[in-house]
Amino acid sequence: MLLYAVLRGFPGARVSGPDVDIRAISYDSRDVEPGALFIAVPTVGGPPESGGFAAVPQAIQRGAIAVLAQPPLTLDGVTSVQVADARLAMADVASSFYDYPSNSLHLFAVTGTDGKTTTVFLLEQILRRAGFQTGMLGTVETRIGGERIQNAGRITTPEAPDVQRLLRRMLDAGVTHVALEASSHALALDRLRGCRFAACALTNLSGDHLEFHGSFDAYRDAKLKLFSELAPGKPAVLNHDDAHFSDFIEQLTGELFSYGFNPGARFRIEVSECSPSGSSFDMLEAGHRIGPFFVRQPGRFNLLNAAAACLLARQAGLAFNEIAAGLREADGPPGRFQDVSNGASFRVVVDYAHTPNAFRSVLAELREETSGNLIAVFGAAGNRDRAKRPVLAQIAAELADFFVVTNEDPFDEDADAIISEVAEGAPSGSEGSHFVRERDRGRAIRMALERAGPGDTVVITGKGHEQSIVSRGRAEPWSDAATARAILDELR
Repeated sequence: MLLYAVLRGFPGARVSGPDVDIRAISYDSRDVEPGALFIAVPTVGGPPESGGFAAVPQAIQRGAIAVLAQPPLTLDGVTSVQVADARLAMADVASSFYDYPSNSLHLFAVTGTDGKTTTVFLLEQILRRAGFQTGMLGTVETRIGGERIQNAGRITTPEAPDVQRLLRRMLDAGVTHVALEASSHALALDRLRGCRFAACALTNLSGDHLEFHGSFDAYRDAKLKLFSELAPGKPAVLNHDDAHFSDFIEQLTGELFSYGFNPGARFRIEVSECSPSGSSFDMLEAGHRIGPFFVRQPGRFNLLNAAAACLLARQAGLAFNEIAAGLREADGPPGRFQDVSNGASFRVVVDYAHTPNAFRSVLAELREETSGNLIAVFGAAGNRDRAKRPVLAQIAAELADFFVVTNEDPFDEDADAIISEVAEGAPSGSEGSHFVRERDRGRAIRMALERAGPGDTVVITGKGHEQSIVSRGRAEPWSDAATARAILDELR
């Protein structure tokens, strides 16, 4: 696509150099292909000369024929584009280059602190089983029709050029309906700018990534952005049980589909039966009973996720009986309340829970379902949310009979220091009797499994579906589920 055509509609851009045929868009100089437009995005919070700007020579060397940046550029043989905000321009240019694919898709976004992945997984399967050609974009994987691409990068919502490229691939592959996870990072950094949504949903809000956002208010405002920028008249699905429900109502111009156990919810959840194999429930709207529904993922919190998925599917024009049929067959994502017991006499569950809200929800659910002892294995990731670390141990001390604090993803921090900060939340004098520390995650899991007996439950949290442990820039292969299964096989 010719550069001038890509930039049409951006009157603030100052172009120096000839019009050129752009064949790709890149924001990482290592990924530049010949014929690419390189966008020099500054480091978050850094000056315009930071981040990608320093990599302009490398991008040109790799074949970039045009460069877009905030500072003025003088380049020999390469067209330069100066803009006021490179990140905003990146989203707009990507939408233009890929010809606004979301305009031709039914695109559904789910945001919230916890539950995004499960809700999106359920929604995609409900839509697919109803006969739609579906796509999905989120923490675990991307789906383009029948193609599944594992998300090894751990980025829930990728950068704007990647989002638009994937949506274009979906559209070209015949996809009509897409379920997408919208992270707070993505919303704050305008990664979803240019996307046109059919409907959006909020699962809950309890605070996360505060090391990035700086405050809870900034985190909440990032989530609010999804709804404030929702096209006029488009519907929203909100969790009425959430403490911040009213903040989101103020942003809406379209119809509200609220759900929850709260009597004030438009679609009130009424539980018929809960078991480790799933839950049966109805939804009541103005006294009218809708259902029954069955969700195969256990836990009260998954009833909320299921209700959100059902109401989003309703915005795709499906009848509730079609939705219920799809939900009944829908699998949950890996690493979310995943049973890996492998025939043991006790239950073993792997879950991604890493926020205090999710951690409490998982442990509270398992506490209620466990007749024997509840044993937890968990840690905390480095480079983020230090304040939550002792809180996790406080929750474990309250709900678990025994727990092991271990290594998770220390990233650039010292693993032992993180473990110590977590352990500070445990009651004084309880180490040794109520909990232990074990840096080696494999040994920690083994300790818990060797301790368990009939009627007990072992829950391993924090990693979920992830396939590595990252420390000092190195990613070592790792799987909680595979490790637990292997140890259980040895213990037979």
